[in-house]
Amino acid sequence: MKTKLIIIMGLVSLSVLTACSNNESVKEEPTTEQTQSEQVKPNNGVVSYHGKYLKLAENIDDLEKDAPIIVKVTKKSEKATVTKETKENVFPTDFYTMSEVQINSIEKDDTGKLKENTTIKVLEYSVEDVSVDGKEYDLTIDGYKNMEKGEEYTLFLEKNPEGDNYILSNAIISKFPVEEVAENELFLDDGEKAEGALDIEEIYQDVYQEVLTEYSE
Repeated sequence: MKTKLIIIMGLVSLSVLTACSNNESVKEEPTTEQTQSEQVKPNNGVVSYHGKYLKLAENIDDLEKDAPIIVKVTKKSEKATVTKETKENVFPTDFYTMSEVQINSIEKDDTGKLKENTTIKVLEYSVEDVSVDGKEYDLTIDGYKNMEKGEEYTLFLEKNPEGDNYILSNAIISKFPVEEVAENELFLDDGEKAEGALDIEEIYQDVYQEVLTEYSE
């Protein structure tokens, strides 16, 4: 079972998952649109767009089943891509970060192609410190916070069939710090939650505790 992701963003077709940069194709997913009245507004310097998910893992068994690749990595570098598609949109409508990570250990690899101590590129769902009208903002999907350079993470991945990079196999619930960190450090401020939206942070916390137990040293 492969988890599918539909992102809903105000006046956005979400090129964040369909853009290309330097021949690095990003996996395409179905998208929908919102009216201007439904557009997410910045909160404490964060613009968080809400995602709509057909399925999200709610426990480690589902997470492991969805992921053909499970690795522990250290983030080395990143390259952000940000595009403001039209003048009518105040905030950029096309953004993602391509992060380069070093593989420290391989817990699962159905592809049989990964090797320890090599690097791969992983798509992440936020870009920080974007200048808009002279102010700095973080752009994110459901409060997703990028990996920090020099830190180690357990990642649940799948190969991007259209590019030389990897994507998170279960959307937001696919990246976990190896060393437990405080709850308020795991997500960017996600602003106002859409009515009826899943409490993704609560689901994440439950799964994170299972991952810490299962994949501890």
